[in-house]
Amino acid sequence: MSRTAIGLLGGSFNPPHSGHRALVRHAMKRLHLRGMRVLVSPQNPLKSAGDYAPLEERIAATREMMRGLPNVRVEPEAAEGPTFAVDSIAKRVLREPHTDFIYVMGADSFAGLHRWRRWQALMEMVPIAVVSRPGFRLEALQSPAARAFAKAQVPERLALTLHRRTAPAWCFLTGLDREESSTAIRAREDPSKFGMESAT
Repeated sequence: MSRTAIGLLGGSFNPPHSGHRALVRHAMKRLHLRGMRVLVSPQNPLKSAGDYAPLEERIAATREMMRGLPNVRVEPEAAEGPTFAVDSIAKRVLREPHTDFIYVMGADSFAGLHRWRRWQALMEMVPIAVVSRPGFRLEALQSPAARAFAKAQVPERLALTLHRRTAPAWCFLTGLDREESSTAIRAREDPSKFGMESAT
């Protein structure tokens, strides 16, 4: 099967960690992607602006974390935040109308997708791959997004066909159960490294 789709993975990457790298490798293998664009968000609108290390530092650290992975490109999701995924993905789809995109997210993010701005529009814009995370399988599969788009779920055995499907279409990918968390790393490290006044 030819590799035709480009994966899009967004996030704060504050900081990036080996779980992010593992997720990229897992998604590229399971979906047979020809490339992945890792989009570093200036600011998640659901989080405080004071919790972030500078964007350029996070981009540099993410590029270092992804070093050596073929066809993986790290770039800013936008020049400044807050950033809404539905807007940044729409711009890429319009800019590259002949490219098949798959939006990749962790199961924890999918579980809370209904809190995102115009999340239904995002579901209807591009196919979505939801990658397993420990403790979030049931929460993701029983989430408002999963229930609202139950008929659009693609069986995991057909994951390689996801890029050829018209959105809404989403697939839950098992096989990756990494415990790493940027939040946990920030709690352990010096808060000043991540632009925080405290470790809360």
